[in-house]
Formats: sequence, C-alpha cells, structure tokens
Amino acid sequence: MNNFNTLLANINRNNIYPPPEIEEVLNFFNSKKPMRDHERCHAYRILGYSVAKECRRIGEFDPILIRKVADHLWNTSTSQEKAEYVNLAQRVVLLYDKNYTVSIKNEIYLGNRFPLPSKF
Repeated sequence: MNNFNTLLANINRNNIYPPPEIEEVLNFFNSKKPMRDHERCHAYRILGYSVAKECRRIGEFDPILIRKVADHLWNTSTSQEKAEYVNLAQRVVLLYDKNYTVSIKNEIYLGNRFPLPSKF
C-alpha cells in the first residue's frame, strides 16, 4: 500500500486533467489494433491512458499499481472532470465511425472489398 500512496502523491494531476488532445487519443487507439467497435473507446480507458503516461514519466511501470491509481483517480474525480473524458470519448467514437464508414465505402467502390473472380 505504501507504493500506491507514494505514486499517488507524486502524480501531477495537471497532466491528467484536462484530458489529452483528440489526435493523441486516436494515435493511441490505432497503435494497439484498429478500433472496430464502440466498446474499446470509453472515458475510463482514456483516463487510464493518461494515468499510465504520467506514471511512465515518473518512472513507474507496474501495470497493477497503475490500474489501482487510475481506479482511485476515476472514483475521486469531479463530475466535470469525468464529463471532459466522456465528451472526448464520444468525439473519438464519432470521428472514428465517420472515417471507418468512409474507408469501407471506398473499399466497396474500388472493388477491394468483394473482388471479382479471376475468370472475369
């Protein structure tokens, strides 16, 4: 428990609130694996990304400890702080859905989605 309290005391909340820019979040989600469902992007997950980034800056790499700190920060966040993360998650999902729909339409239009058999 001492490591948790020490890490919590060393975290700079100004690096977590307000949330990161939308481009940074999109890069994070696209670097893992392409996001194809809405369940992968939610406010708590973006907060966890911000906490992990801050913990790496401090020099803490234990994922269990980082998750405990993220849980604590989410539970003690004000409703306005949570609303900023919820708003960002909604914007990411809307932007991603728009881009994903356009890419699928382009694949179908260009014939990449359902290629014709080689006979034709």
